[in-house]
Amino acid sequence: MSESSNLIPCVASTAERWMDPDYVVRVEAVERTLEADNYFTEAAIAFAINQQMALLTAEALNRWQDQLTGGVGPGYERVPDRGTVAVLNPGNIPFVELQDLVSVLLSGLSYVGTVSSRSPALLPAFVADLRACLPSLPVKLTSWTEALQGADHVIAAGTDQTMSAVEAAVLEHGISPSRCWLRGHRYSVAVLSGSESNEDLVDLAEDVLLHEGQGCRSVALIFAPASMSVDPVLDTFAHFRGMFSAHGRTTGPLKMQQAMLQAVGAPHAWADGHAFLISRGDPEVQSACHVRWVPYDDRAEAEVWIRAHQSDLQAVFSSAELGTGSVPLHPLGSAQRPALDWSPDGRSHADFFAAEHERVKTDLQ
Repeated sequence: MSESSNLIPCVASTAERWMDPDYVVRVEAVERTLEADNYFTEAAIAFAINQQMALLTAEALNRWQDQLTGGVGPGYERVPDRGTVAVLNPGNIPFVELQDLVSVLLSGLSYVGTVSSRSPALLPAFVADLRACLPSLPVKLTSWTEALQGADHVIAAGTDQTMSAVEAAVLEHGISPSRCWLRGHRYSVAVLSGSESNEDLVDLAEDVLLHEGQGCRSVALIFAPASMSVDPVLDTFAHFRGMFSAHGRTTGPLKMQQAMLQAVGAPHAWADGHAFLISRGDPEVQSACHVRWVPYDDRAEAEVWIRAHQSDLQAVFSSAELGTGSVPLHPLGSAQRPALDWSPDGRSHADFFAAEHERVKTDLQ
């Protein structure tokens, strides 16, 4: 069996090993990650690893490869010079890099990516583990400048300021904008109906607080009926923090923000120890784990706002239909549990690589 055809079994078996919390490679990678300059907690890292690895089954990988390659077929792996994808990884939440890595490999392309100083160990350890099964794995981890050398495609994620710098660098290297996928700052919102169950509110807590609100899928604004009490949400958030404690770097800034809100008389509530903060007001994004509670009289108000700000949003989470149903919704509790083939910024990896696969089909004819 060739290495290319052995890719999926090797990815699946590597992921299965990583599901074991005592697997020495995983343990060492987690220890190094906890020492880095980030907002990761041990519990959140374990959640992210388990959630991501559980997706990498042979069945799921085969299904996704069919989507990614556009039905190129068995001759797919015979085409040489498939191209190289340079990937700038953000490292804002644990293992956020994995989807791009796996998509590139399943697409038959070479991967040249960066390693964020905020998450310096998980991706390299997983790649090294995978290379033990696939010695010729087309993956290189290097600097961003080197990654751009000879790149045919670019995937980059980070702040809007970072994306502006990436756009300039891409142009300098003569890479067509049509071959670039630059993902800047996004955030997510939740829309409540007022009839959420306790389980729904636990799901909401996970959407808001897990990974300290650092991900683009993390909920930053909660739209809720004006008549809805925030007390059950506060209680549930506090209970969630009992399972997933706040990172030490989260609590200090929240304490200062709470003091400022109190000084100006702005309505707000917080947990003991300042593990989270909820303020009431206009739909304006706050800092990590400071979520804005936005009351509405009619749910259509939320839909109008969401439609007007769609370009800034990653996803909308809700337990009920929203207005006319014209806004795509995701269930509460799925913000930190994205599917393997989820579409960042509304674009799928299959769409991004579509032109490349059409070229392959032509070469095979």
